[in-house]
Amino acid sequence: MIRRVVLLICFVLLSVVPALGALRIDLPESAMNGRAFLVTVHADAQAPVKVTWGDKNISISVVKAGTEYKGVALVSLPRDFAQKTLQISAVEETPAGVNTVSRTIPVEHKKYREQHLKVDRKYVELSKKSLDRHYAERATVRSMMESLATERMWDADFLRPIPGGISSEFGVQRFFNGKPRQPHSGIDLRGKKGTPIKACADGIVRIAIPHFFSGQSIYIDHGQGVVSMYFHMSKVLVREGETVKKGQVIGKVGATGRVTGPHLHFGLNVSGVAVDPIPLFSEKK
Repeated sequence: MIRRVVLLICFVLLSVVPALGALRIDLPESAMNGRAFLVTVHADAQAPVKVTWGDKNISISVVKAGTEYKGVALVSLPRDFAQKTLQISAVEETPAGVNTVSRTIPVEHKKYREQHLKVDRKYVELSKKSLDRHYAERATVRSMMESLATERMWDADFLRPIPGGISSEFGVQRFFNGKPRQPHSGIDLRGKKGTPIKACADGIVRIAIPHFFSGQSIYIDHGQGVVSMYFHMSKVLVREGETVKKGQVIGKVGATGRVTGPHLHFGLNVSGVAVDPIPLFSEKK
């Protein structure tokens, strides 16, 4: 009788506990509005996996890692994300069917400050010609963002593009000459004119031309929904379509476009969402 009870308990436990190596995801203890975080997916077979959260999703490739298959993705939350929790799911398609695993983590909410700046009037009170140029440039960027590389070229630690402190952090609500504008979509890094700027990760240069507001600009596609942006440069040293490596010098610090002085505006876009890049840098200072 005792033996039968033991066997029955073992059967029940095997039925409810997933097998070693089954689909699972590793997440941080919490998330924060305006930031991206790493998700690691573990699978027992090499099959397509999609990571989903909110109305976003990204397809990832899992590769052999010891006795299992593993893949990573960056999940992003917008600056104005207001929900208290976030559910992240991994969906795996196999010949035997579809496997899904979901987890929910709490979301911390950061309040971003205001910043008031004085700039040349032509960058606040725009002429029709300047507005038309800006709208055309914005349309080009949006089109590029819709045709990014699917394969991941970045690694988990992004390189800080120049040394030095931050003059304006991510998410600041900006006022130019007293007029409110969109929150700051990146970080402003202090740097003297001519300071070399390095690519934060491997990728492909998708845009490398002057823009009205951002001056000499570079956009690099790092694959799997990740794009880095470098603005206000004095010189661009790469061409559109060129493949670059992490740490490669791609330009020099300048003061082109809407600026108050020489610096580098660095931005990071993850799955269509601007995020604070600082937590993703290998060197935070």
